[in-house]
Amino acid sequence: MATAKAARPHYLPASLIGGFGEPDTGSDRHTGHLRYAWVCVRRTGDPGTVSRVRADNVAIQNGVYDVAEPGPDLPADYAEQLWQQYEGALPGAISALENGSWTRDDWQTVLWHVQSQSIRHPDFARAVHEHVGEVVAAELRPDDIQAERQRTYQDTRAWMARARFAVLRHHKPAQRFLTNDKGYVPLHDVARDLRGVVFPLSGLVAVLMVVEVARQGDNYEQGPLAERTLNPKGMEIINEAAWDTVGIRCVIGHPDDEPAIAALTTGEKTVRMPDLGPYRGNREPGMFDWASPGLHDSPEIPPSSDLPRKF
Repeated sequence: MATAKAARPHYLPASLIGGFGEPDTGSDRHTGHLRYAWVCVRRTGDPGTVSRVRADNVAIQNGVYDVAEPGPDLPADYAEQLWQQYEGALPGAISALENGSWTRDDWQTVLWHVQSQSIRHPDFARAVHEHVGEVVAAELRPDDIQAERQRTYQDTRAWMARARFAVLRHHKPAQRFLTNDKGYVPLHDVARDLRGVVFPLSGLVAVLMVVEVARQGDNYEQGPLAERTLNPKGMEIINEAAWDTVGIRCVIGHPDDEPAIAALTTGEKTVRMPDLGPYRGNREPGMFDWASPGLHDSPEIPPSSDLPRKF
């Protein structure tokens, strides 16, 4: 028995994608709907082309979460049940983070999104095969991959509890945030051996999670530990890393940022932080200083690094 397919099976929410673009005001049917916003997309399969498309036409694939033999432990609609917990509330929560009016409920919605992004992309299957090795991978059935998605979703909360979170903001003249179709951007501070993941939520706001740095008394569910505004160099580092993230199919941004999207480069690179750091209004030398105080050396970060296990 196969899973019933959604009419538009997005593996990244269309309403989130639309938050990186410009609204369509050309028809009453589309006005005010983020899923119909216009975005610029650069695809890894055709990296020389940047296309202007509607958000609703990006990050779609049939059958990503199909279950061949549903059961009590793996329902046919297990994935849809997970997405329905937060997708309807996500645009409002992102808007609240943008304007600073967020509530704890908004923050919980964002955390569900963070938790879900570890399993939504089609590349998850490749990552599982790579993690378990060729011998074990040869024995995996498609339903085993779906079961692993479900287990990883559950396990990710424990990983999040050992992390610290910050809200990152855009400020002109920096370029807006881009996202890739995985919805997250891994970073690795080699000098300090710290790892983080940026979750772009719109062109104006993102969440940064620094892993394995939580301290006794932290409660990540109450809200972010810090807020930072990126300067142009800090934003450039994150947006370059969005294009370099392993397994993505595209990057997505505002139509006005088409030249910057077209100029993104790929390949191994080590980026040294600017002398005054990546943030506006303070001189923290690295991306992760707010999460692990007492670090003073200027780090080197290779944006192409991917994170183990969940991301």
